[in-house]
Amino acid sequence: MDMQMTLNATMLVDCRAELGEGVQWHRPTRRVYWTDIKGKTLWSCHEDGSHVREVALDAGLCDFAFTPDGKMLAGFEDGLCWLDPRSGARHLLEPYDPGNPATRMNDGALDRQGRFVIGGIHEPDMNPVTPVWSVSRGRVRTILDGIGCANGTAFSPGGDRMYFTDSRGGDLFVFDYDTVSGEPENRRVFASLSPEHGVPDGSCVDADGALWNACFGGSAVRRYLPDGQPDQVVAVPVPNVTCCAIGGMRMQRMFITTARVGLGPDHLDAKPQSGGLFAVDLPVRGLAAGTYRR
Repeated sequence: MDMQMTLNATMLVDCRAELGEGVQWHRPTRRVYWTDIKGKTLWSCHEDGSHVREVALDAGLCDFAFTPDGKMLAGFEDGLCWLDPRSGARHLLEPYDPGNPATRMNDGALDRQGRFVIGGIHEPDMNPVTPVWSVSRGRVRTILDGIGCANGTAFSPGGDRMYFTDSRGGDLFVFDYDTVSGEPENRRVFASLSPEHGVPDGSCVDADGALWNACFGGSAVRRYLPDGQPDQVVAVPVPNVTCCAIGGMRMQRMFITTARVGLGPDHLDAKPQSGGLFAVDLPVRGLAAGTYRR
């Protein structure tokens, strides 16, 4: 039994996403944004769940980073794009792994210098064949390779640590991160999930430097202190928890995406809130997501 303090998330928006992901608080518009990859939709709302907006897309949006002018650098299933978040219009910049149609882009995050770090997934069986890109001022380069399902990308408050997981397994990794070159080095295990806790998915870091990780199949977001020790748990009343971000005007509200993918009719009857956007107020503050430096 977990002895850490447990908080309880409640549903904010009943969006019924097939695969909710990429959640992010955007302070300039005072809105939280997230994507339904399989539903090809960009969602947003106010921090209290009001004024919900849906933007239909022509392909699956996997993750994104805002630019200073309110546009997005966006990782779609077919590649890296510029995206207008109001109209859904996009322009392809760089195809992702075009020689392998079984792969697509997946999880990403901005580092503290404004680089967009984003990886991919081999969807049929998570074969370790996909690259992780670092995108800076229009230049794309590979910083990791041989990944089955890139997830959990997040950076410490000072930017000198990069957190990452390959969801093929149960380990969360940490790298030393060179803030000048943008190169991750010295990979080591930061924390490990036991099988009953699901598999590690999306992550965020709070102002205290602790890592919060969404547990797919584990009905929770788990917090780990900078030394890797488990600390707090956010219970989510659905199984497939996919991503988390801290925002709101006080930077103390956690937004949590979930998914319906992989759940049969009986599971959905038992957990009808699956795919919703959830929220919980935290006793700690988050960090601004930052903007991509074009």
